Parts: sequence; C-alpha cells; structure tokens
Amino acid sequence: MFKLPNANYKFTDKKLSPLSVMSMVLSIISFIALAVMLIMSFKLAGEVSMRTGVTTFLCLIFSLTALGLSIRTYFQKNVYHIFSHIGTAVSAVNLFYIMYVYGVGFMGA
Repeated sequence: MFKLPNANYKFTDKKLSPLSVMSMVLSIISFIALAVMLIMSFKLAGEVSMRTGVTTFLCLIFSLTALGLSIRTYFQKNVYHIFSHIGTAVSAVNLFYIMYVYGVGFMGA
C-alpha cells in the first residue's frame, strides 16, 4: 500500500469560537420563541396575554446579544466564522420581524 512520507499535515490553525456558537444558539432560541408566539397569536386571533409581549421583548434582547457576540467574533483571528454568519443572519431576521410587529402595533394603536 502506498503511504505518504509525512501524513501528519495540518493545513490550518483555525478553531471554533465559543462566542460564535453562543451567538448561533441565542439567535435560534429567539427565532423558535418568536415562531411559537406568532402561531399562538394566530390561534388566539390576536387576543394574546401580556406574556407574549414580554417574551417578544426577551427575544429582542437575545437577538441583540447574539448580534453583538457575532460581530465580536469577526475581529478574532484564526477562527471559523460559519457560526457567526448563521448567528448574524438569524438575528437580523429576528430583529426585522420584531421591528415589523412593533411598527404595526404602533400604527394600529
């Protein structure tokens, strides 16, 4: 069998950043909570309790935190940024949705 003379190549020193993983987890938790709140709101025909608003506000805080963590990981050297990209994208979707919902709520009030 043919064997390379030195098969212990290491092509990169990059690692996964814990901040980027945390960013992705926070943004996905926030996305799931917002989706559940949207489904509950449709089932109850818009007559939701105060808990829905509080949960949406907590999702806003989670999304902002995830966005901050993912931006912070872009300045780190020798790390993979795939989880940072996912966290940034999902957080941006969450923030746009929350801005839309609160904007519609203010326009209707």
